[in-house]
Parts: sequence; C-alpha cells; structure tokens
Amino acid sequence: MEGAICFLDMKLSRRELLSAVALAPMARGQAKSRFIRSICSVIFPPDTPIPEMFRRAKAAGFDAMELRLGVDIAMESRDTALAEIRKSAGDNGIQFTSLWVSQPLGRHPLNSPEASVRAQGVADIERATEIAAALGCGALLLVPGRLGNGAKLVVGYEETWKLFTGELSKCLPAAEKNRVILTPENVWNKFLVSPLEMRSFVDQFRSPWLGAHFDMGNVMQYGYPEDWIRTLGPRIKRVHVKDYKLSARSEQGRFVPLLEGDVNFAAVLKALTNTGYSGFLSPEIDYDASQPDHLSQVAAQFTKILAMA
Repeated sequence: MEGAICFLDMKLSRRELLSAVALAPMARGQAKSRFIRSICSVIFPPDTPIPEMFRRAKAAGFDAMELRLGVDIAMESRDTALAEIRKSAGDNGIQFTSLWVSQPLGRHPLNSPEASVRAQGVADIERATEIAAALGCGALLLVPGRLGNGAKLVVGYEETWKLFTGELSKCLPAAEKNRVILTPENVWNKFLVSPLEMRSFVDQFRSPWLGAHFDMGNVMQYGYPEDWIRTLGPRIKRVHVKDYKLSARSEQGRFVPLLEGDVNFAAVLKALTNTGYSGFLSPEIDYDASQPDHLSQVAAQFTKILAMA
C-alpha cells in the first residue's frame, strides 16, 4: 500500500511498535504534503545490489534514495545499464533524490593546484549530469575540495573559493542542458563554514542550476541548523538529516543516532517549512554491521522526527 510503513524484520518493543504505528499517519501526511522520505545508500552493506536497496528502502517506508557515483553506479555505465537501474527504481516506487559525486571529486578536486586535475573534475561533473538525466534524477551532491590534510594546509581558503567558483562555472551549461541542479554540501573540509559564506557562494553564480545541499548535523559543532536554514532560504535544494551530540566542554562532539543528540528537529522542520522548502529529506546514516535492523530503526526514528513538523 502506498505510503505504508513496513515493520517486518524490526526488533522493536511493543511500546515502540505502537508508538511508531500511531505516528505513521501523521508522518505520511507530512511526506505527501511537503517532505519526501528519502534515504542514502551508505546505510546498506557494501556491494548490496541496487535493486535490493530499492526493495528494502521501500519496505522500510522510504520513497526516494541517494546513490553514489563511483560506488553504486560506475561513471562509465552504459545507457542500457542506467535504463535498467531507472526501471528498477520505478518498479519499486523509488525516486532519485540526488547522485553523490564525492568519489570522483575526491580524486579530481576542483581546487587542485593542477589544472589537468581540475579539468578532469569538471569532466566528471559533466558526465554525472548525463547519468542523472538518464536516471531521471534532478540533483548532484558536490563536495568542495579539502583545504588540507589533517594539520597540513594544501590549498588556501581564498584560493579554493576562486578555483572552485571558476571550475564549477564551467559545469553550468551541462547542468542546464541535462536539467540537473548542482548542490555543493556543507561538509567538514574547513570550507564554507558559515551560512553567510554558503549564501554568498551560491548567489555569485546567479543560476537556477546551482543551489545548496544542506546537512543539518554537519553545522552543529559551530552553528545551528535552523539558523542556517533561515539564512539560506530557497537556495536549499536537498537536505541531509543527521544528529549530533555537543560536548559539555570545548572539545569536539560526535555524531549520534537520530533523536539522541542536540539537533532541534522541531525547530529545523519549522524553519524548512517557513522558508518554503518542499522536497526530499534524507537521513545520512552509515552502515553498521552490528545492527542488522538498522534501516528499520532509522525509519522508525525518522517517522518520529517527521511527526514534529
């Protein structure tokens, strides 16, 4: 049944099960009216076949997925293979939220001092827009190049801004041609570390084909996600859902399971609603071999979060 949440293979207590069932209608209504329940492929065991990911995601109550180029889908995939993936998604009632270009850009960062490396990064993004178009996916997740490696600075902040801007501009014609939005994400790479900077970075392109992929958990160490959302507003095109526990002292906190950290999910959902965001929300939760029912657990946690909207 469309929108139903499957509790098969879930090891929940009676109280947790009844709670999840009670919240399900509210969460389904929210998903249909504003938010689309999505999940990132990183939650599945390595080498899980894509059709199996789709099947399991749908059974857990998700309607969309984010896949990784270079991991789930090869950059050199032929049209026939992409058509099969698209058909499998459709057969399972799964939409494509975005494709991650993290691995290709990890090898060919757009802020590399080497022009040839940057050129290959541009080619990777252009190819990624073609793959996305073939799949019917409307966005690419981009990770700006790192400024350094550990304590060693490699490329300065201002230089990274200039290089990343220049190279990304070259990708916009392909994005427009294939109708795919490029969405740089706020990640822990010491770049675009405030909402004002992310806003300025996006605005300089003056293009409807470039926006922001916002990760609420990634800002918690040095900001507040609801504040970022109000600042970025309609520039946000995709959203990652994560939780983060702040330290009581000055050292770094840690990422934790949903609802066990300090993200104010009610405030975040209110901010998204007030700024007009309507679309995909994707828990980005890594695979945990010690939890065989991890997907079902995340689905139940996500249902409770959506009920706060």
